[in-house]
Amino acid sequence: MYRIIENGEGQKTLKVTQSFCGESKSHFLHSKYHPHIEADRFAREHYNPEFPTHILYGFGLGYHIEKIAGLLGSGSRLYVIENNLTVFKSALENMDLCSILENPCIFLIVSKDVVHISKRVKKIIDDNFDEVNFITHPASLKAIPSENEYFKFVMENWNLKKSITDDYNNNLQNNASENLKLNSPNVGIFFDKFKDVPIIVVSTGPSLDKNIDLLREAKNRALIISAGSALRPLLMRNIEPDLFAIIDPQEATYNQIKGYENIGIPLIYLATAASYTISRYLGPKLVAYYGKYDNGSEYTVDSGGSVATTILDIAIKMGGNPIILVGQDLAYVNGKNHAQHGSHTSIYSPELKNMRRVKGQNGEMLYTSLGLLSYKYWIENRILNEQRIFINATEGGAYIEGMKHIKLRDVISDYLKESFNFKDEIESILKESGNQYV
Repeated sequence: MYRIIENGEGQKTLKVTQSFCGESKSHFLHSKYHPHIEADRFAREHYNPEFPTHILYGFGLGYHIEKIAGLLGSGSRLYVIENNLTVFKSALENMDLCSILENPCIFLIVSKDVVHISKRVKKIIDDNFDEVNFITHPASLKAIPSENEYFKFVMENWNLKKSITDDYNNNLQNNASENLKLNSPNVGIFFDKFKDVPIIVVSTGPSLDKNIDLLREAKNRALIISAGSALRPLLMRNIEPDLFAIIDPQEATYNQIKGYENIGIPLIYLATAASYTISRYLGPKLVAYYGKYDNGSEYTVDSGGSVATTILDIAIKMGGNPIILVGQDLAYVNGKNHAQHGSHTSIYSPELKNMRRVKGQNGEMLYTSLGLLSYKYWIENRILNEQRIFINATEGGAYIEGMKHIKLRDVISDYLKESFNFKDEIESILKESGNQYV
């Protein structure tokens, strides 16, 4: 429901009421009291004169667009995207938009067709590489129609990625520089070496506590690759993964290997992973290059932003089939988002009510964060055209499109019928690569 509200001075805003999962929530697209002042503040905070091209999501009632237009330099362009046609219609009917519609520097992309919007935006970016300032109007993001939930996520994720700080980027670069000195072999030496071999990817979602002990039965029947955060929970149960991975750039990752620095299990690390941690691990190490940190390598990975998505991409490139996820909840389950004894903990709080919701494996609706939701969508897109079996044996959490959802006990009995000597196979591959630790 959409309703125009006027303040005492005749200035208008739009109240948007939406229903989701039986709950109704309302918000205003602009301040009820001082929309012009709010718009001026927004424009000054988000406009960057260093960029000639600006892409803004959210037309709203146009207040902030007028303010940004007033800041545009000579030759600058402002592209405004709006996916909610009801909002745009309300602006046309209730506001004087002449200064926007007649401005030759402002270009509107108004459509409920997200494919059309995506194509237009991609062309703008391709034509103006490294010269685009992305701006999102938060209240407009909330008003994206529910049928375009994925588009809403893309816009929110776009906004999230803008917040990455210079300090974070410097940390990545410093880690990459230090890690390069290790001369570790590329994880690509494993690519295509495990064709049609079952691979289990172990994460530390809260549902890992339900079936972690079953992984003992899967040992030597599936190649087990664990996230660094799952290493301790596994070893505490005398379950040794065949490989484990660390991708996080923060030094706190050292807690994942503390006390296990010399266990001899090969570590796969992202080129930008915390060099402090990686240098202190004494076992075999393999580096995974990605994106702009590819080091000119023939073998690269698609990280996807999390350790689980990185491992999944590596498992696919290894040739694994089926590929089985365990502990990959991608949501808060009983108020937690990590298993016990892992390197992360999370307790339910009322703040979760402001998070996104996602369909669970049993049709229930679960709370999730934007980051976890991005991993879910990444996984679904990554496996979309792969001709192999993907199984989510997490036994809880979010439903992942394109995967079979099967209990781990049934996966073991139905899919893991052969025995393998993974330790010897891995050592043989490492020796061929000249790894100094073997």
